[in-house]
Parts: sequence; structure tokens; C-alpha cells
Amino acid sequence: MSASSSGARHDPSEQLAIAPPWPVQEDLHLHTNASDGVKSPTELVELVSTTSLRLFAITDHDTTSGLDEAEAASLKHPSIIFIPGIELSAEVEETEIHLTAHFIDRNNPELRAELAALLRDRESKAEQIVDRLRELGLPVDWEDVVANADGAIGRPHIARAMLARGYVNSIPDAFRRYLSPGRPAYLSRRKLGGIRALQLVHAAGGVATVAHPRTVPNVEEVLSALNPHGLAGIEVYAEKYGSDMIDRYSILADRFDLVKSGGSDYHANDTINEILPGMNGPPPGTVRKLYERASEMHGSDGVGYRLDESKL
Repeated sequence: MSASSSGARHDPSEQLAIAPPWPVQEDLHLHTNASDGVKSPTELVELVSTTSLRLFAITDHDTTSGLDEAEAASLKHPSIIFIPGIELSAEVEETEIHLTAHFIDRNNPELRAELAALLRDRESKAEQIVDRLRELGLPVDWEDVVANADGAIGRPHIARAMLARGYVNSIPDAFRRYLSPGRPAYLSRRKLGGIRALQLVHAAGGVATVAHPRTVPNVEEVLSALNPHGLAGIEVYAEKYGSDMIDRYSILADRFDLVKSGGSDYHANDTINEILPGMNGPPPGTVRKLYERASEMHGSDGVGYRLDESKL
């Protein structure tokens, strides 16, 4: 696989570019139908329990609504350890970024209030996108969009409604043609400033990592802006990254003293060559490193979700 094509997580023709040389025991980036995944939190935990994973994090987009169910389901499987997380949409230097956060206190009032505001804006923008599709001659029913979502409504749920109507060939096709920046039905929604996003994560006792950095064109500038404010990591082992990307982001992690994190970014879209839990992820010990960063930042009693360090 060519270096240029080794990171296309939404391209179903792409395959895992390089298999990790270690047993994949940790996945810090998983999604449920609380945001734009397909499986319920319980279903995802059941799947995780059948894989090589020992530690896993639920990181739904801008919501923590699936974490209670996921934690309860994980208690039935002593061989796996649940980590509460979230993937926050943010903006730095006029660039959209995503931050995965881990070990958060999901009941933190400051975080909950901000997430409620983001949810209201997300749903408002989704309704406006449906209106725009109708203007483009591609009507979808709002009820169908809502039926695709058990949590926060977003563009993937609209894409599924478009696919059901036969307007597109796949969910990635919907994004390529209509729902991505610069495409005719795209609308930008409210995003947190990058520093504000870090503040929310830290208020909830967690640590934050830059997710899928290949989507961040000015990643070095972003890291420079966020590093003085307590950024903890960057996803080096992610999605379908080849050795070229792994090398690039590993060098950046060393330069900025960041933990080299990662995960499958699994959504259960059932597309060709989708990376499944257990297929790709960071080396064993990554969760421990992130947890140590959280303890250093907040004190051992201040981590939002405390883990038994002997099991990491």
C-alpha cells in the first residue's frame, strides 16, 4: 500500500496498512450508537470481550450518554477493563480537530452543561442539513434520521437515511459527495476552542489526546498551541495508518513529550475492510502512561475515573 493511501479510514477500499508487532490489548477509541456508532454500548462491550483487548475506552462524539450502560456491561466480563471517555470536537488555528479524552468524571457539572449546549447545536445543524438536502432534490425524512440515532444526531445518521433512499452508494459516498466541508449539504456546527476543550477535560479529571492527526493539516501548529495547556497524547497507532504515518506522528510525539496513543476508531459501519476491535491499537502499557499523566496532573485522588494500577 502506498504511503499516501495508508490512512483513509472512511475509504472502504483501504486495508490495514501495517499490522502491529504486539498483541493488541488496548483500544482507546471506540464508538457506540450513543453518537454515530451502530452497536449499543452493551453490544460493543460484548464484542470487545471476545477479542484480544484487555482495556478499552468508549469515546463517543460530544456525549457521555452511553458510558453508564457500557460500564455496567463490562462488569460482567472480569477479563476486560472499561475506561470512560469522550471525543470532543474542537477548533484550533481555524482548523477542526478531535480530542479523545479518558478517565473523565462523566457527572462533572461543567462538562455536562457544555455537552448539553453542543447537543442542542448538533441537532439544530442536522435539521438544517436535511432542509438543504431537500433543496438539492434529495429529500429525507427527519423521522428516518432520528430512527438511525439512539443518542446525539449527526451527519452519519443523515448519511444512513440517504443510503436507505438510494441517493448514495455507501456512507463514505454520502460524505464525499454531500456532507463533508466544501460539499453542497455541509454546514459547520459550533465547536469548542481547543484550549476550552482541554479545560473541560481537566475539570473532569481526565487527559486529552489529539485523535486521527492525519485529518489535521497543520498538526504541528495545533500541537504547539495545545501543548502548554496540558495536552497529554497523540494518536500514533490509529485506523489504517502505515509506517509512514506512524513514523511521522511518533516523531511529533517525542518532540512534544506526548503519549503515543491510538485505537481502531470503530463505528461498526460494516464497510469493506473496516478495522475491528483487536486489529489495531497502541502497544501494551499505553493506558498506564496516560493514567500516569492524569495522576501527575490531578493527583491520584483527582483523576475523574480511578483505575487499579496493578491491572494496567
